[in-house]
Amino acid sequence: METVGSFLVEVGKSLTKFMLSRFSTLKKFHKNIQTLKKELQKLTCRRDEITEDIDVAKLEGKCPSRQVVDWLKKVEAIQHDVEEEINCKVQPFLQEVRIDDSINGHGCLFDSNMHQRYHLSKTAAKKCDQVKQLITESYNFLTMWNVLKLRDIPIQHIPAPSLVGEKAQEKLRQLMEFLADNKITRIAVYGMGGSGKTTLVKTFNNQLQSSASGLCDMVIWIPVSNDLDMKKVQSRVAERLNLAMNAEESIESRACRLHQALKSGKRFLLILDDVWEKIDLDIVGIPQGEDQANCKIVLTTRSLAVCREMMTDKEIKMELLNEEEAWNLFARNAGNVVLSDDINPIARSIARECGGLPLAIETMGEVHEGQNNNTAMAECTMPVEVFSITLWELRQGIGTVKMHSVLREVALWISSNKKKSGFFSSSLLGMQEKLQSSSRCASFVKNSITSLPSRFSGCSNLTVLFLQCNPLYKIPDGFFRELRALRFLNLSSTQISSLPSSLLQLRELHTLLLRDCSYLEILPQLGALCKLQVLDLYGTRIRELPKDMGTLTHLRDLNLSHTNHLESIIAGSISGLYSLEALDMSSSAYKWDVECNVEGAAFDEILSLQKLSVLHIRLDTVDCAALDSDGSWFGRLKEFSIWIGPRSCDSSYLPNQHDEKRVILRGVDLSQTGLEGLLYSASSLDLVTCGGISSFSDMVSNRSLCGLPNLKFLTISNCDCITSLLIGEKTLGIMLPNVEHLTLNCLNNLETMVDRIVPRGCLGRLKTIEVMGCRRLKTLISLALLRRVQNVEEIKVSDCRRMKQIIVNINLFKTFPKLKYIDLRDMESLTTISSRAALWSALERIEVSNCPKLQKLPLRAQNAPSIKEIRGDLNWWNSLRWESAGNKISLQQRFQVCADSTFLLREDTEA
Repeated sequence: METVGSFLVEVGKSLTKFMLSRFSTLKKFHKNIQTLKKELQKLTCRRDEITEDIDVAKLEGKCPSRQVVDWLKKVEAIQHDVEEEINCKVQPFLQEVRIDDSINGHGCLFDSNMHQRYHLSKTAAKKCDQVKQLITESYNFLTMWNVLKLRDIPIQHIPAPSLVGEKAQEKLRQLMEFLADNKITRIAVYGMGGSGKTTLVKTFNNQLQSSASGLCDMVIWIPVSNDLDMKKVQSRVAERLNLAMNAEESIESRACRLHQALKSGKRFLLILDDVWEKIDLDIVGIPQGEDQANCKIVLTTRSLAVCREMMTDKEIKMELLNEEEAWNLFARNAGNVVLSDDINPIARSIARECGGLPLAIETMGEVHEGQNNNTAMAECTMPVEVFSITLWELRQGIGTVKMHSVLREVALWISSNKKKSGFFSSSLLGMQEKLQSSSRCASFVKNSITSLPSRFSGCSNLTVLFLQCNPLYKIPDGFFRELRALRFLNLSSTQISSLPSSLLQLRELHTLLLRDCSYLEILPQLGALCKLQVLDLYGTRIRELPKDMGTLTHLRDLNLSHTNHLESIIAGSISGLYSLEALDMSSSAYKWDVECNVEGAAFDEILSLQKLSVLHIRLDTVDCAALDSDGSWFGRLKEFSIWIGPRSCDSSYLPNQHDEKRVILRGVDLSQTGLEGLLYSASSLDLVTCGGISSFSDMVSNRSLCGLPNLKFLTISNCDCITSLLIGEKTLGIMLPNVEHLTLNCLNNLETMVDRIVPRGCLGRLKTIEVMGCRRLKTLISLALLRRVQNVEEIKVSDCRRMKQIIVNINLFKTFPKLKYIDLRDMESLTTISSRAALWSALERIEVSNCPKLQKLPLRAQNAPSIKEIRGDLNWWNSLRWESAGNKISLQQRFQVCADSTFLLREDTEA
């Protein structure tokens, strides 16, 4: 009986335990359902993160591993099961409970549906464990990516303008026929620069893509140009073939691997664009002879001799456009305005002058687009030779700039085709004998000319005269007397101290360039030059502007930058320039403050210029900018750089970044008002030795600034008042949503980048972070900042003595998917880049210099395919600690000894 009794007691205990367990599960019905929903939401977010990473990886030629694909399928399956369970089975019980609550005032645990609720609660708990397990798995993949074996797009679309004329269409048909002919392996398209060779071949490439002709399996486009670089050519081919190329690998080794890949049996078409000299295909690794059967070549070149050297089978010559084709192309680029009866004859004349060259026609058409009256078209229609002047002279202003080789050839060809009206370039000696009355352009640039004849006779039709860059100290009074047709005059970089009286007889003059005439102190009254549109006085010693300056109502571009002696501008001189579009007064001595120039021109004269779109100027106080308090005038400008600050400040500061709408504040109290309109319009902002705020949030919290949505570049230097960049509680709405480049320099009291959580969207487009000399900053990217800056591509940190780590507590799901470059220098306390190794899927380069305590890199063997270079001191590299020997071995070939270390190593060897 005792045995039976004991047995019954144990059964009772087990039954009680069982019932209590079921009762607990039943009681947790609502809690288990809510927990399952929360965990499923976490899983969905994690799935979205991985899906986004996959999209980025595909662009890099990678695909998800089998483990990742299987995980996504499991997620899809459990998500479907849970949603079906909740919607079809659980939801009715939840509604039932709400009804019971409303009727009885409380829910009933024991009812007729108790058994179903128990099973649903138990299922929810089980599903919740499965969801949690999937979340954990997502952070422990052995590998996330595999390299794609072949590009998804065998022929890549290349944007190209439309072909012009029936001849070009015929050339395109010829290309297709030649490609289809198995006996033809090398085809050349040749012709002069600007004749449309590249446009034809781009169209050919795109037609192959759209037509699915089956003539080739892959097209490889290779830009060559005149600075032939074999490694660049090889890299372009390797990129399309998905072959990884080591930067240190020899050309010969690369060639062998490319040759093998191009003999894979697939039909390849290599397009070599802009070939200037013979390319040795063996050196590149392109199959030839019998091996070339499945590897055809199309090349474009300007030289028929190159075709012969490359032993092409067929050559296609690009012809110039006939008059009708040229006109149609010009009209397409200039717009319907050229159909006007008044403008049409002038427009047709311009189109004819371009001599049938598509590039020249398109360029001239775009220049004249939108000029909707006869006067405007005529005024812009200088001789066609001025096409080359526009390209060389009117842009940075000294007479020569680097330009596209095709455009240069177009300009030279146009001028050479003008027979007696082209450019003459020679010394002054004997030049007048060569010039004829029909000559229109003459150049004497850099000819060591020290003096000029008393008059320039026999050239009454001359419209363009270059005399710049000569040690010319004086121009005779009557020199310009017979040059009444002159429209473009360049006297830049000469040693003249004054201008001759005959200059004022040049009533047709449109452009007068006196740039860097560093001895020029006095200007004549220029009002007689009634058609003047461009006046460049950069770097002259003028002390005042002519009193009749305001009568130049056609003046569009006035450059007064670096006029360090300019102190006087008569009131009304600027406001009278109704047509002014660009004004440059950067580094000028003139003060715009009303208090400084009581009788002179004030800043509101500039504000009155309705056509002004470009402004570069320095102001001494905020008061001038405050005249446009709502920013409507600044908002109309297309480009500006405005420097505000006392002249006593060191003027040697040069901002690192350049953008189209820049504001530089130096020595300004940032707590004062009046800058809102200007700051709101700015795309680039530099704060130098400013005060009045403890964080940038103090400045941007002004509601009228709306978080500075237009700002792209932000540089803060030597502002000791700032202790943090952004403070969460002071950040009203999204701040700095479009800033792409952030530079912090010598902020001696900066302790943290972001203090507390800031709203989502702040700094969301940040690409580069550069921090220098911020000696109290211990961490660059904190947890509060980490989630906001996932688009960062470059991180540069130097001379931050207290900084111990760059990124705090990085998790595997926050790997900076776009980060390409890390540069760390002179950081004596730095011990780690991030607290744990990460995938760093886009990281290409790491540079470390003078960071003695940095003994570990957050890299794994999986990083090896993307890493191109790790640069640092040899001793530092050898002392690094690794999680495994395999990690170091896989990255060893990426390491490059820095120059200083190489020098020391050589000294040690010699010793």
